[in-house]
Formats: sequence, C-alpha cells, structure tokens
Amino acid sequence: MSGAFDSSLPEVVRDPRWYPYDLDRQTGAIRFADVGAGWPDWKRFFAHKPGDGAIPQQNLSAQDARMLAAGEPPRINFIWHTAFCCSTAIANALEVPGASTAHLEPQILISLAHARRQSDRDARGDLSWLSQAVFRLLSRAYAPGAAATVKAAPTSSYLVGDATLKTSGRMLFLYSDCRSFLLATLRYGEQRRRYVRSLFRDLRSEPRWSRRWTPEAMAELTDLEIASLTWQLQIVRFRESLVRLGERAASLDCDAFLAEPQTAIQRLWAFFELPGPASASPLFTDPAFLTRHAKFASDTFSPGQRREAQKNIAPEMLAEVERIAEAGYEMFPENRGALANSLMR
Repeated sequence: MSGAFDSSLPEVVRDPRWYPYDLDRQTGAIRFADVGAGWPDWKRFFAHKPGDGAIPQQNLSAQDARMLAAGEPPRINFIWHTAFCCSTAIANALEVPGASTAHLEPQILISLAHARRQSDRDARGDLSWLSQAVFRLLSRAYAPGAAATVKAAPTSSYLVGDATLKTSGRMLFLYSDCRSFLLATLRYGEQRRRYVRSLFRDLRSEPRWSRRWTPEAMAELTDLEIASLTWQLQIVRFRESLVRLGERAASLDCDAFLAEPQTAIQRLWAFFELPGPASASPLFTDPAFLTRHAKFASDTFSPGQRREAQKNIAPEMLAEVERIAEAGYEMFPENRGALANSLMR
C-alpha cells in the first residue's frame, strides 16, 4: 500500500475494497462504494449509477478526510489526456491483476476539479488538502506491491498542479494532434460535440481564461472552433506541466502508440516503474486486445479504422478542419510541436 493508514481510521479508508467514487462538493465528504475484496470488479461497479442502491455505500466526513492529508505524498502515476487519443486502450494495457491497477476517469476527480476551480475562482481558500486525501485513497494497493495509475478525465486536468505537489509518481501527457481532435469531434453525432463544448466550458471557467471569452463571443463560435480552442487550452497546460515536471513527465502522441503499440507500452511500463515485466500486459497476452473497441467491447477496432475515418467526411468540411486548426495555432503559436512525443524518442 502506498503510505500507511492508521488503524484508528474508518474501515472505508483502510480497506481498498471501498472505492472513493465521488465527492460532495458542498461538504467535502467522500462517498465510497464496495467494489469487492481482492482485485476490484470494475465492470460490476461501473455498470451501476452512483446512489442506485445496487452496491453498498458509505460516506467519510470532510473532518475525517482531513486526516488523510498528512504524511508523505503517495506514489501514484497519472495519464492526463486531451480525449480522443486511445487513452482507455492504454490504461487497459496497464491493468494486470495483482501487479498494476488503472483507474479509469474517476468521478471523484471530476468533482474535485470542479470544486477546486470554483474555490480558486471565488478565492474561497485552499482545497489542496482534499486533493491530497483523494490521491492517497486512489493510491491504495489491491495486492502487496501493486502499483496504481490514474487515467484522469480531461476535465480533471485542472488537478495537475495538485498532483505535482501532492504525489510522488510520474505523469504521461497523452494527446492527439489538433486536426485529429477536430475530426473526432465530427464523429458520433451531437453528443460528442456537446461533450467538447462542456469541456471548453470547464477550461474557460478557470481563473486564467475566464475573462478571455465572453458568453456572447462563445455563442458565435462553431462547434469546430470550440473544439480547436479546447485542444489548444489543454496543450497549454500540458506544455507548461512538462517543463515544470522535468523527468517526472513524458508526452505521447496517440498515433505513435498506434504505430508501435508494444514498444509504447514497454516504454511506458518502464517510465511508470510498474512491477513485473511489460509482457504481462494484456496488450501482449490477449491477441484480440487491439481488435476490440476499448470502451465498447462488442465493437471492432483497428488502428486503420481511426486513420480511415475521415474518408466519410466531405472535402469542404476537411478544408474547414484544416483552416480552423491553423487558426488555432495562430492564436497559440507556442503550441505547435510543443509536446514532442518524448516517450518514443
């Protein structure tokens, strides 16, 4: 286990079968759900909505949660990503029962990021203690010596600063290029575009960006223009974080992963210092790993499908994608080629 938990603390803290699934943003209380003894049955847990009563649940008060903010920073790795960049497949490739667990976009980090944004924007006080408490809970090992990696949702990336100061692990900044991000925004209908707008809303609400785009200006932007700004603002954070973190951080272009998936996982395994050999990854042990959609197992997938997806897009729309991507770089010229795909050098 990463960090010792005092025996006087509640069972939900000491026993990793109690998963911290969400946060009460008003009180700071942490909500737990029972994912079972031993290695967690993630599919069983995530098949249910929080609060539906199908899984036993408990709460930990903010006062008790404060006790978790003390001690050495926990050892935990992070994957921060732009979305639409194979992050789920990469996280799944790090899941080896008994050795390495990968948390997939924990809801508690999404809620925590929202609380941190609002607190910072309104100058309500420092909530980094709560980040420390949550990170310690997510670092708990499900087997002796097992490692923990968090694939955070894009909207959770506001917590990169807290993770830098409050953990001792390493961080991967995973991305697609701007053009691919825009093309991905066009796929899967209105729900995908709504998601990108929601992500931009969160980014724009951060103190450093909140005065740059007024609601009136946002209303005049197209879906693709919103997507371009969303990508650029994420890359600003990634670029600055890579400089600040030094050897604790690496970047990876998802196209480089798709071109050489086994090499990428071997390097990521070594970078994260995960226990055991990289060959234990399901990427190596499961022949069908890269033929299934990472999020929808019933769907097929191949690296070629991602690259060929643009064939169904009208030429005039492809031209618009190119124009808007270039306009984004004119607004943020320092982002062009900034991440450099350091993991695969």
